[in-house]
Amino acid sequence: MSTSVNRDEKKWIQTSVAILCMIVGYILILFFDQMGEWFELESKIPYYVLGSRIISVLAGIGVFSTIMIHPESSSYLREVFQEAVKVVYPDKNETVRHTFQIIILVTIIGFLLYLFDVIANYLLSMIR
Repeated sequence: MSTSVNRDEKKWIQTSVAILCMIVGYILILFFDQMGEWFELESKIPYYVLGSRIISVLAGIGVFSTIMIHPESSSYLREVFQEAVKVVYPDKNETVRHTFQIIILVTIIGFLLYLFDVIANYLLSMIR
């Protein structure tokens, strides 16, 4: 049982870190594209687009390997996963009940703010 949970834990941590690194690489690609457009780097630097893509992919791989190699980050992510497993989510009835309570409360507060606005406008119109 413990070995299966440990494998699942490691699998989810590695998958989450890999997705994070893909997002980092994608953001870097967008950044390099924008910089190339602003400063017209495609015409000034040969193979700018290819180089920027390679740098972005290498940065994503570097972030992944750095996070997975360091024991502090690995143990932190393991603890985060263990705490996330303990989270208890509300059932459907409780979620619907809380949603209606929030809708009613927001409506009441909106109506009170409307009344305050009307009263304040009336008082200010009396001053003028």
